[in-house]
Amino acid sequence: MDIDALVAEICRRVQEKLDDCGEVSASVEGTPLPKLLVLTDAHGEECHKTLECRKLAEYYQTECALLKEYDCRIEEYEAVVAYTLTNEALGKIAWGIMDTGYTRLFGQALLAGKKIFIPKEEVELYRYRETAPAAYYQRMEQNLRLLLESGVVIAPREELAEMLLTGETAAAEETVSSCAEEPEVEEKEYTLYKKVITEKDVTAAHGEKATIVVVPQKAILTDLAKEYARKRNIQILRREISVAKRG
Repeated sequence: MDIDALVAEICRRVQEKLDDCGEVSASVEGTPLPKLLVLTDAHGEECHKTLECRKLAEYYQTECALLKEYDCRIEEYEAVVAYTLTNEALGKIAWGIMDTGYTRLFGQALLAGKKIFIPKEEVELYRYRETAPAAYYQRMEQNLRLLLESGVVIAPREELAEMLLTGETAAAEETVSSCAEEPEVEEKEYTLYKKVITEKDVTAAHGEKATIVVVPQKAILTDLAKEYARKRNIQILRREISVAKRG
């Protein structure tokens, strides 16, 4: 089997797996799920695990940039999981060079303020930590530090799925606290009867002047939803309420 046929067969099998998850990932209670983009420049076993992860499929519509030939509109995605971060790609992204499908989508995600997750094992630079001259490694590391300071999260592979589902990234990333303090307002609750709480839901609550958003005990809050609430001092309160109820 030649290389083109092999790639085509891999793409076909991955698409079959995605189709198998279609009914699960299509929607929750009729509401379209937020999209998660898997960004890679080569197919591999680890990125397939993310694409085929049933747990993620319950809360995200997962798509592969490579399968779509990088024909993606980054604004449609809530978050990005980036694999195969080579030193070449890292340097280009740090300097704003977007001359490949991979670097273009990565750069667009940064500019659009999307949350980007990278498995630590997929960062090529880390492989040379013990062998590269200290001065050269530190210079290369500046590129990586720029991404971290821009909100990119780098964490062990086994922790990423949980981070995507819970939004708990404080231990993995360093962020600069922002936003001026808002004036004190009277507390007001806003209840969401949903299994998956997105940034759009919290934005709607904020539009209603809510200071407390009540969600079901086992609801999943996406990372952007938690970030939006944190920046606007909105408290997320979990209660034993039925997701079937409608206000």
